[in-house]
Amino acid sequence: MKSAIGLGSAGLALLAVAAPGAQAEPTPARYTEAQIATMDPAQQAELLEPLRHIANAVDSAGKASQSDVYAGLRIDAPQNVVHVYVTDSARTSKLVAAARKADSSIDPKRIAVEKVRYNLSALHDARSKLLAKAEANSLPYKIHSVAVNAEGSSLDVAVDAPAKASASTPQPLSAGDVPLHFTQGQKIAPASWADVKWHDSSPFIAGDVITDGNGYCSAGLPAVRKSDNTRVMVTAGHCFSDGQKIYTGAGTTPSFGNYYGGLNGQTGNYVGTVSGVAPGWDAEQLIGADNNADASESTGYVPVTSVAYSRKGDYVCQDGAASFFMQQGTVCGIQVINDDITYNMDNGWTVRGVEGTRLPTSPWAVAHGDSGTMVYSTTGSSRQARGVVSSLADPYQTYAGNYVFWTEATDIFNHFGLKLNPTT
Repeated sequence: MKSAIGLGSAGLALLAVAAPGAQAEPTPARYTEAQIATMDPAQQAELLEPLRHIANAVDSAGKASQSDVYAGLRIDAPQNVVHVYVTDSARTSKLVAAARKADSSIDPKRIAVEKVRYNLSALHDARSKLLAKAEANSLPYKIHSVAVNAEGSSLDVAVDAPAKASASTPQPLSAGDVPLHFTQGQKIAPASWADVKWHDSSPFIAGDVITDGNGYCSAGLPAVRKSDNTRVMVTAGHCFSDGQKIYTGAGTTPSFGNYYGGLNGQTGNYVGTVSGVAPGWDAEQLIGADNNADASESTGYVPVTSVAYSRKGDYVCQDGAASFFMQQGTVCGIQVINDDITYNMDNGWTVRGVEGTRLPTSPWAVAHGDSGTMVYSTTGSSRQARGVVSSLADPYQTYAGNYVFWTEATDIFNHFGLKLNPTT
């Protein structure tokens, strides 16, 4: 079912892009989505790293110098290409040239350009108008989330009543209207019980359990403030209130398979005090103890050396404690299905972030208690930070959900004036 707001339908035309005089290369092996999802992170990285470089370069160039035509992109790992969506295919060569200037290592033969109707600014403008109507309570339906669909040149709107939402908007669409694709939405809830490993001490890392003695979450992004080098640990904004002192867990470690029965309310080492909350990014700063950029995985610590945006079609991991103690280990094989989604959490916050899932391979993407932990990709022996776990949706059992939402590390760092603290 489709309807629209403020801006129409999209036509797609696949265009192959190749640099003049490019030499033929061996055709890489092809894998299905299911095969990629079950690869270990190192295998995924070998396949995805060239595509990630393309995506980062094209997105940077598109937003900087081709914003009037650039709409977005999608990593297509099975086909070993990056789909790039533009409103004017005649500008393709300029976009590719700008991307190659940003990163000369990228292979332009792996770029597939598709023509769409609306650029990213138009899609964002339509989303803002729709959310403003929702905020003013002028819609006869409840919005759970709004995802920018560059490929469809539309907005994917998850609501409580799709049929009612579709019927409430006049049809057919008028010229200039961005189509709204209504789907059945699910309640999106903060995953704020507890996280990653139970005991730790300074310097704190991604995945440490943190608590105020009542609620439990996880340390997510070890950072440093650019202005004065103050150490800052970032976690999910819904976890604790401004001014609260936060500690690690203490006492008996919860047993495997019985995590929620092991939350004892005891506090251990001081991690920091909540000093600044950003509801729009579901993020908050903990300022106090030292930290360094490592992630706590199932069998040890691994370095986190860089930060990047998540791209549709890519795969990531999350190292939440609840999933770990519920015998899921570090949860990988999470595919990015929406890289530009605005969702309404049931605490009343409207948040901009990313959505991922492990379906259909596995139903477990995130558990209550994974809030705040780092979302990241694997790059060789190190990790690349993508963001912090925010919420889950469509729980298939008491504690876990099929879909995970996170907010982007780059956006959080820009908001607070931070950078990754790589000290080890």
